[in-house]
Amino acid sequence: MESRDALKPLTSLRFAAALLVFSWHCVPTRQISATFSLGYAGVSFFFLLSGFILTYGYHRAFAGGIELGALRTFYAARIARVYPLHLVTLLLMVLCLPYLGENSVWTGVDAQTRLGEIAAGAVLIQSWFPDRVIHFGGNGPAWSVSVEAFFYALFPVLAFALLRLFRRSSPRIVLLGAGALWLAATFVLAGQHAGPDDWRFYVFPPARLVEFVVGMLLGIAFLRRDPHAAWPLRATSVEILAVAATALGIYASPLFPFSLRFSAGVMPAWALLISVFAWRRGAISRLLEHPVLVRLGEVSYAFYLVHLAVIAFFAHVLGWGSPFAAPLMLTVTLALSFVLYHGIEQPLRHRIRTFFAPRPPAAPLAVGQTAAN
Repeated sequence: MESRDALKPLTSLRFAAALLVFSWHCVPTRQISATFSLGYAGVSFFFLLSGFILTYGYHRAFAGGIELGALRTFYAARIARVYPLHLVTLLLMVLCLPYLGENSVWTGVDAQTRLGEIAAGAVLIQSWFPDRVIHFGGNGPAWSVSVEAFFYALFPVLAFALLRLFRRSSPRIVLLGAGALWLAATFVLAGQHAGPDDWRFYVFPPARLVEFVVGMLLGIAFLRRDPHAAWPLRATSVEILAVAATALGIYASPLFPFSLRFSAGVMPAWALLISVFAWRRGAISRLLEHPVLVRLGEVSYAFYLVHLAVIAFFAHVLGWGSPFAAPLMLTVTLALSFVLYHGIEQPLRHRIRTFFAPRPPAAPLAVGQTAAN
């Protein structure tokens, strides 16, 4: 594994993306969030970043081939990373749903359908079902974890193929490959008619694979960089431009057809942001490396998975007329995220990875020594 220090600014940015998704589900911010596709943008960032981080961390494991030991280590780490917390938050949401009043994915369906959506969610295959009751059922935000599970299944093969394909390529050529892939996807999607949350382009796992692969190519280009290469502008200026480009891409999103709002429209801006902040050269990067911001990024997965349950609970108890509803939802979601991160995610992650870690070979016994000695 590469040094995790290089990922600190990107870890902090994960929390900003989680907040975009939070704004999508929170009524006081929903109108502006829907207008500028903030929820779509947040999820797209996660998919791009996932491809980048996995490539950065595991490129050595799969560059020369796909070996059983490397597969075991990789999949154990992925299961440990996402699955325990996913199951806990799914259970939490299912316990809340019967008491939250009328809703289309629980009280609006029969018992058999409820069992189906829980079962699909438990094994992370819900995003493969076009019925929104299934893919948004149970803990709704976990549909994207189902998509991530698809990415994880393909990653070793994709990593081996891309690293071999670009084994002699400069960072510029790899980035051109990423740009060509984005252009091809944009060309195909631009002519498609789509509505909000269209399963074909938003939820269906193969439809989101381009983001993940572009993220992988960004990771390969970053690994091939010259760490001492000069930039045409001061590093902080480049970081400001990257942030401005992202803001502009999100601001322009109402001009895009829905088929491009889900990912392709803002993908170049996210790609620029990830590529720039991975270098850790400017003042904004140093700010994002502050321990508080990094810790917020670390709990962002818990925040993402639990926020809808908290929002639904307090909306049912307080209603949206209370001026304290939204701030209370955010505060409780943050507090619960820290509890889940430290109480469940981290301990179980460590235990699962330790359990699946290769055992060192037993030391040979000395002459005359027995196993009972």
